[in-house]
Amino acid sequence: MTGMTYRAVIDTSSLVPPRQRRDLQESAQLGLFTALWSPWIVAELTRVLTWRWLERDGDFSRGNWDRCGAAAKEMMTFLLATFETVAPVPPYPVAWEGLRDAWDWPIWAAAKDGNAQYVVSENRRDFPPRQPDGHHRYEGIEYLTGHDFLALILGSAE
Repeated sequence: MTGMTYRAVIDTSSLVPPRQRRDLQESAQLGLFTALWSPWIVAELTRVLTWRWLERDGDFSRGNWDRCGAAAKEMMTFLLATFETVAPVPPYPVAWEGLRDAWDWPIWAAAKDGNAQYVVSENRRDFPPRQPDGHHRYEGIEYLTGHDFLALILGSAE
């Protein structure tokens, strides 16, 4: 690496796929970047993964609920040891014109509060407008997919 420590907010959408979640967490644990999240992201991730677990199994028994809870606690143990938490509160900083999803404002606020250079998200429709250089950047914060961000940091580690 060039001596620069990347700071990136990892949006829920990039943490849902298990392999990508593992790759991002391991890269942060190796010091390739500082992973940031917020209580907003933690709550959404827990909700989405719990819902998917119960939908997948179709089993709403107490035993499955307990297994789901144990898996969530194990995942949080790994992520909490690696991720830095930022906790922005409203009113959130003004975002770019055209940010359509009001629920993405907390992600933008976490990036601003956490002094992030990147937001890693799979929600491309909520990226800032493309700049002349082709990057989706606003006020110095670039939005990338998980795949593109991992390629960036792993390429810089070589």
